[in-house]
Order: sequence, then structure tokens, then C-alpha cells
Amino acid sequence: MTLSRGALPTILALNLILGFGCGMNGRPSPPSRNVILISDFDDASVGAEAAKAMEKQMGVVDDPQLQTYIETIGKRMLPFAPARSFDYSFHIIDQSAPNAFALPGGYIYISRGLLTLVNSEDELACVIGHEITHAAERHSAGRQQFDMRMNPLSIGFMRMGQLAAYGRDQESDADRGGQILAAKAGWDPAGMATFMQDIGAMGRLTTGWSRLPGFFDSHPSSPQRAAASTNRAENLKWTPRANIAADHRDFLTKVEGLALGADPKEGIFEGSRFLHRDLNFSLLFPDGWQLINNHDAVGAIAPGGKAIIALQLAGPGDDPQAMARIFVESELRAERGRVRGEQSLLIGSLPAYRIHITTPAIKGFITFFAYNDLIYRIETISTSGPIGSYEGRGRAVTRSFRPLTESEKALFKVTRLQIVKGRSGESLGALSARTANELDLATTAVLNDLFINSRVEEGQWVKIGRAKLYIPEDS
Repeated sequence: MTLSRGALPTILALNLILGFGCGMNGRPSPPSRNVILISDFDDASVGAEAAKAMEKQMGVVDDPQLQTYIETIGKRMLPFAPARSFDYSFHIIDQSAPNAFALPGGYIYISRGLLTLVNSEDELACVIGHEITHAAERHSAGRQQFDMRMNPLSIGFMRMGQLAAYGRDQESDADRGGQILAAKAGWDPAGMATFMQDIGAMGRLTTGWSRLPGFFDSHPSSPQRAAASTNRAENLKWTPRANIAADHRDFLTKVEGLALGADPKEGIFEGSRFLHRDLNFSLLFPDGWQLINNHDAVGAIAPGGKAIIALQLAGPGDDPQAMARIFVESELRAERGRVRGEQSLLIGSLPAYRIHITTPAIKGFITFFAYNDLIYRIETISTSGPIGSYEGRGRAVTRSFRPLTESEKALFKVTRLQIVKGRSGESLGALSARTANELDLATTAVLNDLFINSRVEEGQWVKIGRAKLYIPEDS
């Protein structure tokens, strides 16, 4: 969760980010607005809406040189893709899991986690070509319509997820299209097969990183797909062109420095306790609940998915009651909601104001409180009837808010991708010990397309992770 000072989130936006909402409790879903993607214009319109929500809620990586590199690869393939009236754009999403997806209208996203995993420009080109194919072939439109439920718990990011998910036939088509585009643009189409092997190996690892939805959550995997990519590469005719990166070291240099795993500026979990270093607070969620941390909210979903407790930033200020009034007159009114009760209180020594609300879709209460010139809000929300069975937990989470201890501040470290030279015959274990590699051997092997028992050659470039104490930018 990266909370910018002055941000004003939309009503219950955090709940949609956490994937919590319609149809989870077996009750009828609210009326939907079906959007039928008939034309390129429809693709561009729906994609633009989903892109804004997704980028706000997940964040993008601020690396202009790497961004330019991704764009250059993508644009080199566009002349060989089916002509469309929309413009393509390429973005690096701030997600630790290896992932890539396309929204309607040519919005192509590659996660930083995927960029740390690919081992050649050929692999990266095939992945980008795969996503260009999804957009160019209008695979979203091939599903005919999308259920755009307007429940406040399921707009924005969930909608984006629906638009970026495809069936196996479409995935196979995109595999084929991605390899063809890469080959026509002068890259080795075998990069698709080697990438699939790496992403499959990474998916089998337990690394301790945040298990966000990754590539194979929206891209169904099978041994048949990997084999098909290998066979297709062997039969595709292509003429090599110079890579955009000058050589393999230059390629690795472009991704060097990317964060590995969770970015500490988003906050971290220690058990069920959430810690945020930049904003200097801690919050304890119920044991056994599903913990989620996204770009502008952090929360926990109850077993069964019928309730959520989550925190987000309401905006700058020191008057919780005034912020509650703004919420009631704007966001709550827009959702046809009502206030059932309200009261002033203290959270420890912090001034707070609590309102109990209902809308056609939810029941619950929201506690606004002031801390360090910012107003936060903690929401305890149910979609399955009265909030009573969750009220105690919601109050306990709210009472748990406090500043970090010095020992908690010391827990914050950032691990970044570094490139080192191997020595002749050196094992990964010996290389890791010599270079202070923070990653386990299995992860190091996968990141470098090696086996755990591999021995490196003299001068071979190897990706490792190096950790250092995380210090907030304004410290």
C-alpha cells in the first residue's frame, strides 16, 4: 500500500481492489451494465477506463529507460500485427509476481516480476508479442460481453481482471501470434518455449514473496502449450535482426536494480500485523483471514469471503468528523447509502469519528481518525446481512492502530536485482556466499535458467538479489 498525501479514494475502492464482492455469498448479484465490445472504439473506451483503475490501484514502475526499452520492443512488432484504429501503449506494472496482460484497446502490461525472470530479449519479445496478439485479435470482444456489475465492491480492478482473462483457445492463438510477431521482427521464436519453462519453474517455488495473481492465473498452462511452442519455433522461418540491447550484459543491465518480491514502500506483513514504514503505523488483522496489500489499500477478507476489514487514506487533515461528512455527502450519497448511527471517540489518543452505514449492497461501519496530519479510514463491511458477527473484530483492528516500534522499523529491507560475474566451475551455492546473495538457491537457479547443481563459467553473468535496510525517501 502506497498512500500518497492528498489522495482521495473513491467509495469502498479498496474492496474492489481486494477482489471482494458480487456473487460470493450465493445471493443475487445487483443489476449489471453489460458492455458489448463491437468496435475498436469500444475496445479503446473500455480499456482506458480499466487502465486508469488498474494503474491507480496497483501502480506502475517509474523507470524511464526500462519503459523506453519495453516500448521499443513492442513497437518493432506492431507493423506485423493486424491493423487497428487504437494506439498501443506499453507499461511496467508494479507487481512482484511474474505477469503480463493486455486490456482492450492496446493497453499492454508487463510486471517487474516478469522482467526479473526473463533471460533474453527473445523471451521478452515473445511475451510482448503474445499480449499484442490478444489486443490485435480483439480476444476480449470474442467473449462478446462483460458483466460490469456496479456493486461498489466490484468495479475497477475486478473489471480489469475480467477483461484480461482468456480461454485456452485464445491463449494458444496468442502463443502462436506472439511467436510469429517476434519472428517477423527478427527475434528467435524459441524464446516463448524457454520463457514458459522458466515461468512454470518459478510457479512451483515457495519463495516467501507475496503470492499475487501471476501469469498462469490468467494464462492457462499446460505441457501441450509448451510443447506446441517448441515445435512451432522449429518450423517458423525467421531472419535474425540486431537486438535492441547491445549484448546479454546490456540486456541484464536494463533490468538490474528492479525490486525483487514485495516493495517495502508498500508496507509489509509480519504474521497478521501490517507495518508501514513511510507512514509509521502498524495495524493487526484477525488471524485466519486472507491478507491483501495493494497499491492504495490494505485489508483482510473473512473466511468465506462475506466480510472485509480494510484501511485506506481518506486525505489530508486533522478533523475526522469533517472528513466523515464529506464522505456521507459525496460517496455514500452516490451509492444511495444511509447513515444509521454516528459517534465521536478516541483511538488511543487519536481523535476519531465513526459512522454506521448501509447501502443496497453492504452493511458496516467506517472509523475516520487523524494521525500525523492525515485522515485514515478503517472499514468493516459485510455483504451477507448484519455486521454484528464481525463488529468486534472490526473494532479490535481499529484499536490496534499504533506507531511502529524501533525493532519493527529494522524489519524493512529492500531486495534488488544485481548482476555479478561467475568464476569458472563455481557452484551457485559458492557464488551466493561470495556475493552475499539474498535469494535462496532454487530462486537463483530459476532466475538464471539454471539448475540448482549447475556450475557457472568464467565471466558468466548471474542474477542475484542484494538486500539493504529500507529508508523512506523523506527521512
